[in-house]
Amino acid sequence: MNETEDQEEVVLRQSEGPVGDSNRPQKRINIPFWGKVLIMCAIVFFASIGYLRSSHYHDENIADIQDGPTDVPAPEKRKVVPDILMVASPGNTKRLSDFKGKVVLLSFWASWCTPCLIELPTFIDLHEKLASKGLVIIPLNVDEPDTASKFVPDFWKARKFPFATFYDPTHSESEKFNIESLPSNFVLDKQGRLVAQGYGANDWGSEASVKFIEQLLTE
Repeated sequence: MNETEDQEEVVLRQSEGPVGDSNRPQKRINIPFWGKVLIMCAIVFFASIGYLRSSHYHDENIADIQDGPTDVPAPEKRKVVPDILMVASPGNTKRLSDFKGKVVLLSFWASWCTPCLIELPTFIDLHEKLASKGLVIIPLNVDEPDTASKFVPDFWKARKFPFATFYDPTHSESEKFNIESLPSNFVLDKQGRLVAQGYGANDWGSEASVKFIEQLLTE
């Protein structure tokens, strides 16, 4: 059967009546080879758009996480991050810009994110070593308000965190950072410029992490 006959067969079978008609046997619609090729091309095209949009954002707007503590990008290559509004407690908010003059470790997390719950305690050692030298650790919770109010206080008390967590109940602020997965961490210099970012749990109490932050504190 040639390509034209294939197309005619499709039209014919579609006009025979509803698929559920018990008086006629159901017949499979044959799609011409060129039609299958077009469908596959369309799928690949739209998938590529999503990938490129994501890659473009990270390539153009955010520096890649550094491989080691010596890979601090030069100040002129760093970009200022969005000045987001964070809820500290009911009726009490802070802006990220309020922490200028400090090196900031901003970490987006949620109660349902197991890697987040594993990573958060590693901030304690980093805080104890470098908070007095100018490091501020800002965990930013993105749970729904009801979940946050039930989970966070007990979790914070049980782990005895020496720093507070902030909240983004509407998710509007985390969207400005184009968060794709949790935990998402952003290291900012004293001018509020992005130095490094990373996705997934890290050991922030490690020697490499401490040395990395120490370099920024001496700037």
